[in-house]
Amino acid sequence: MGNVIRKKTEYKIGQASLFYWACKEGDIAAVRQMLPNMTYEQVNQLEPLGSTALHAAVFYNHPHIVRLLLENGCSRTTLNRHGATAYEEASTEEIRALFNRPASDRFVDEHMTQTFQLVNPKGNSVDMKDGIPDDWFKGHTTANTAYESQFMHAVADSSGVFKKLVQNRIEAESKEQLEQLVSRTITNDHQQYENAKRLHEKVRKKSDMSSLLTMYTLETPFYRTLQNEADSFATLIYLHLAELKDRAYKGRAYRGGRMTENDIRAYRWALQRPEQVLETRTIQSMSLNESVARSFIQPERQRHDRRNRVMLIFDFSETCPTAINLNRISEKLPALSAHQDEEEVLLLPFTLFSVREIKVDSKNGEYRITLTYVPTPKVAAVTIAHNLKE
Repeated sequence: MGNVIRKKTEYKIGQASLFYWACKEGDIAAVRQMLPNMTYEQVNQLEPLGSTALHAAVFYNHPHIVRLLLENGCSRTTLNRHGATAYEEASTEEIRALFNRPASDRFVDEHMTQTFQLVNPKGNSVDMKDGIPDDWFKGHTTANTAYESQFMHAVADSSGVFKKLVQNRIEAESKEQLEQLVSRTITNDHQQYENAKRLHEKVRKKSDMSSLLTMYTLETPFYRTLQNEADSFATLIYLHLAELKDRAYKGRAYRGGRMTENDIRAYRWALQRPEQVLETRTIQSMSLNESVARSFIQPERQRHDRRNRVMLIFDFSETCPTAINLNRISEKLPALSAHQDEEEVLLLPFTLFSVREIKVDSKNGEYRITLTYVPTPKVAAVTIAHNLKE
């Protein structure tokens, strides 16, 4: 195997692996020869020099090798001795672009009235006769209060005997459901299987929510399935929300969408009634970068779609514990996302908003809808549980 590397660079045997040096020197033939016979651990190991083979290929600007490693499911979130991911070591746009996710709908909503429900912040039912379009209530006509949001936040904020009782009862069940979901959506022939397998093991054995969030960002069917089957994922995050408090987001974030005229009419209805709030009903990905969200609603992406293009602007004037920043925040809080270029913030179900503003661009017809975060009222979980039963 040593004869494969034909480079002038001298190095000490044992200082770094042959694979690392092949990636560092740009020897694509050697990398192709070795890669099929290597384990996931060998490919992604932190070498004695303090970085992985992917870090080396990125730093020394070898795009063909970077592409090959990424196509083979190489870990994107491993940190080098300086606390940086391989993406953060890139010095050219060509290299950074290799880390981009293939075209997807991650930052765009296709069914806007299904990702939110309308509730009263005081917990009162909303009168369906007030003129709101019927499809706003489709699929959730009995969930017209904010009790679910209050309950999930109360559980997350609780401590002592109550939290232990709830956690012991619910966490094991949620982990079992999550395991079934992961097994069904990330099969052993998937490019990201080895990555997901190790991340899921940390979730299963250590309740490591950082690993769960990273697994969510992998390009697999898992994150798409969560749009309809988010219960186990969201429950685990809520149970450990206190551990993620340093990632709670404050600021602005963006998400693209497509709406019919009836959809927009529903938002106008809510705009005229500030006492009503919207409650998120599923997992949603937002971006700190408006251009990222906009790229998913460009005309070429909807050639046969006559719906209106919409930019949702989420305004968090207060720190929101259920808007989780997946970006690098500090040396102690590295990026959790496998796709750092997306600048993602994850929004959990049961987060409350009010509609603050609706504008339309007269030049391109794009709607801009601003939603303002509404903190969930703090109520004792036992009280809310009683209300939920009624």
